[in-house]
Amino acid sequence: MSVAVSAPGKVLLAGGYLVLDKNYSGLVFGLSARIHTISTISASETGAIVVRSPQFSNATWTYALSSSEGGVFVEQVADKDSSDNTFVQTTIRYVLSYLSLSKILSSEITILADNDYYSQPTSTTPPQRFNNLNVPLSSAHKTGLGSSAALVTSLTACLLQTYSPTPLQPSVSSDLTKIHNLSQAAHCAAQGKVGSGFDVAAAVFGSCVYCRFSPSILQALPEASTPGFSRELREAVDRSWDMGIEMTKIPGGVRVIMGDVDCGSSTPGMVKKVLAWRESEKEAAGKRWDEIERVNRGLIDLLAQLNEGSHESVRKQILDIRKNIRAMGGAAGVPIEPEEQTKLLDAVSTGVPGVLGGVVPGAGGHDAVAFVIKDDEKTVTALKEFLAKWGDGKVKALETR
Repeated sequence: MSVAVSAPGKVLLAGGYLVLDKNYSGLVFGLSARIHTISTISASETGAIVVRSPQFSNATWTYALSSSEGGVFVEQVADKDSSDNTFVQTTIRYVLSYLSLSKILSSEITILADNDYYSQPTSTTPPQRFNNLNVPLSSAHKTGLGSSAALVTSLTACLLQTYSPTPLQPSVSSDLTKIHNLSQAAHCAAQGKVGSGFDVAAAVFGSCVYCRFSPSILQALPEASTPGFSRELREAVDRSWDMGIEMTKIPGGVRVIMGDVDCGSSTPGMVKKVLAWRESEKEAAGKRWDEIERVNRGLIDLLAQLNEGSHESVRKQILDIRKNIRAMGGAAGVPIEPEEQTKLLDAVSTGVPGVLGGVVPGAGGHDAVAFVIKDDEKTVTALKEFLAKWGDGKVKALETR
């Protein structure tokens, strides 16, 4: 019998940078683009897990498994054509170490990504359901929808469902929390740092107003190879975390459209600079963050009670958020909303009827934009046509919503 699990991508519409501090919040929407994981227990006696991602070239990874005092050791079997996949390997190690099984059966796993996670080549024919990009995974251009978080979450849930003695019930809050906590642990370990976790939260819970967990929960974990790792991981995952999840949804009558911009930004470098500015200019930065939190909360409240009469208020609120984000970026010396994106967002907001506003989501930069628009075909078509003509075709509207 096979197990199939999928997890959604995300857009952090408001709360970039602030979401790193648990005293602030972020408005994150789950998107329709998903990453799918399918697992099947195999007849092989090797005790290995074989993972395939058929949309990419040389994307098969074979892992040999062995138990130790430090949990389950997951070693990639060398293949001259395949590269490492840290997110897959770490997730397998964390889930199997958490379960601490006496015997681990061999399995085969397939991972498939909806097309919107990666920039697609220009074609005159409609793409396949899971388009083959014919490049190594490392060469594929991401569109900023949170592919690593969706991958880790999907794989975590799939492995838990495949190997747990008791099947998971996603409708049971304790099982959903287990998937979340274990996914956060694996994702942070694969990244090499404890991030805010909003992307994993959206992959598990969907759209929400998110306040992060205390980083110390995961920072206290020992290295995966040290004695007692399985026990301490289990204790950390099973305890209550101090995060805040306030479920929300994209309101009726509007939709979010993501724009893929054909260039990239160095998000980690931008985050370091903003945090360095916050540390060196504590008073000014504190006032700015409090003001951004205030206008973000205003947008959250407006969207929660949205009607036709409040569309203009949403427009003004988004403009206020952007003004504050640009001010923060200017003070920190970081192009959170670069000039090119400002021109694009202003042009769309004033030139396409039915657009309530647009932002550079998450940590900002050059690689993505997000628009809140009326949910009607006329507006959607007008926006897509406008973006197709902008910047020599470097901006493409994604199908996800």
